[in-house]
Amino acid sequence: MMQTNKFVIMGAGGFGREVYAWLLDLIRHGVCQPTEQVQWTISGFIDDAIDALDSFAGLPPIISAIDTFEPDEHTYVVCAIASPQAKKVLSQKLLSKGAVFFTLIHPTAVIGTRVRIGTGCVICPFTVLSTDLEVCDFVTINSSCTIGHDTLISDYCTLSGHCDVTGGVKLLEGAFLGSHAVIVPKVVVGEYAVVGASSVAIRKVEPGVTVFGVPAKRIS
Repeated sequence: MMQTNKFVIMGAGGFGREVYAWLLDLIRHGVCQPTEQVQWTISGFIDDAIDALDSFAGLPPIISAIDTFEPDEHTYVVCAIASPQAKKVLSQKLLSKGAVFFTLIHPTAVIGTRVRIGTGCVICPFTVLSTDLEVCDFVTINSSCTIGHDTLISDYCTLSGHCDVTGGVKLLEGAFLGSHAVIVPKVVVGEYAVVGASSVAIRKVEPGVTVFGVPAKRIS
């Protein structure tokens, strides 16, 4: 008897729709290809905004709110929440119910040697993770990012598209990088700090602050 494994996408916003597309790629061409014993399907989304997909045709439904979702066997949740704070709260709620989170690594991503990737991560197309680095749990790395050697990306971090994280960088829990942000070698970005789009961080970014510009300077 064939077993059916089901994906459920947590978050039905724009990033959730992108994650749906990347899951289709996995099913068609990646590690989740059907076999004689197992087939993979995308059951739908979970989101508190029940009408979030009303303007978009051809997508699976929103099957429940996040708080009321009850995981079952052979269901794998994919985290499509960009906000680090929301990712932490919502993932912990589902983990407490026994949910199993899937780490999505797009087939076009380049994963080098001695790279550790945690649970609940989403690694989007054309990302490069070089060597000797760690990506912890519930990290989002959007398309075309480059991650240098000896880097630490801690739990719940989010990297928007086209970020350049160079060698020896430490992104601490919940750090958020806007599109095209650059972190120069060995810089530390503190917990829940924000590096704005197209900014270049050349020195330590303190926890909880937002920096912007070239070089990046504190704005909040």
